[in-house]
Amino acid sequence: MTQKEIIEAIAEELTLPVTDVDLDSDLSDDLGLNRVEIADLFTSLSKRFTIIFDPREMEDIETVGDLVDLIEDKLLE
Repeated sequence: MTQKEIIEAIAEELTLPVTDVDLDSDLSDDLGLNRVEIADLFTSLSKRFTIIFDPREMEDIETVGDLVDLIEDKLLE
């Protein structure tokens, strides 16, 4: 799975054009997500990629790049 594919999945889950989502996009500031929406995004991506996020790991995620890195790490486990 490439970074581009993960970004496309994130954009799709958020119903945003993929051009609006890049590695530097802040989940709250740039994409306008609140805590509940971020939790929903994690749940959707967890199901989509068949991975489990540790709640402690999720606390450190601020940008799409952070999320992509975490997903890539989880896919390698």
